Amino acid sequence: MRKIIVNNSNIDLSFFRNFDSVEEKMSFKLIGLKDNKEYLEDIPYRRFEDLAMVPICMVRNSEIGVGHITIRNSHLDLWGITYDRLWKNLMENSTKTAEVKIKTMPDFLGEDYINDFEVLQNIIIVSNKEQNYGAGAVLYPGVLEKISDKYGKNLYVLPASVHEVLVLPEQGEENEAEMLEAIVRQVNAGVLSKEDFLSDKIYYYEKTAGILAVCE
Repeated sequence: MRKIIVNNSNIDLSFFRNFDSVEEKMSFKLIGLKDNKEYLEDIPYRRFEDLAMVPICMVRNSEIGVGHITIRNSHLDLWGITYDRLWKNLMENSTKTAEVKIKTMPDFLGEDYINDFEVLQNIIIVSNKEQNYGAGAVLYPGVLEKISDKYGKNLYVLPASVHEVLVLPEQGEENEAEMLEAIVRQVNAGVLSKEDFLSDKIYYYEKTAGILAVCE
């Protein structure tokens, strides 16, 4: 079950006043930029294409499981740190705070099911180990490089939801990008809830350059 902590009197949040107590609990989540402009006004987010990387502090509690606190500009003032220091810390600690989890679709659905749908064989699911706001794990240093090296190909990244992304090795088929984007839009329109929506865009990772960008 995915749970986000907003306010709970049973949880001791006194640690949050001190940056030294918070810095090793920091990570970030990905959300759509266009649909969250008002929400982002007081947040020291970092932009990635049409997405916003939102800084968070992970909270783990035996009663409610895993949740997070969104870091706001006022918290930087409280801690006496800069935007640059915040993000330097985030990028250094995210891989430990919200460890990446990479699974193939056969691992996820089972070989018997996958054998009936050959197209699913090469789909990779990227999230964090809690599968809670884990789409941002695809931006961790080395994640796409590792997948690309394994398959020896450029990659397409599909925003399944705010919780995970799908990564597909490029097959070189005609109109491949257009077909994948159409699938994403169809799923977003018919299946995905508004709160889980990430983007209608797809992204392309160029292996040689090591660059991820919106697929135009």
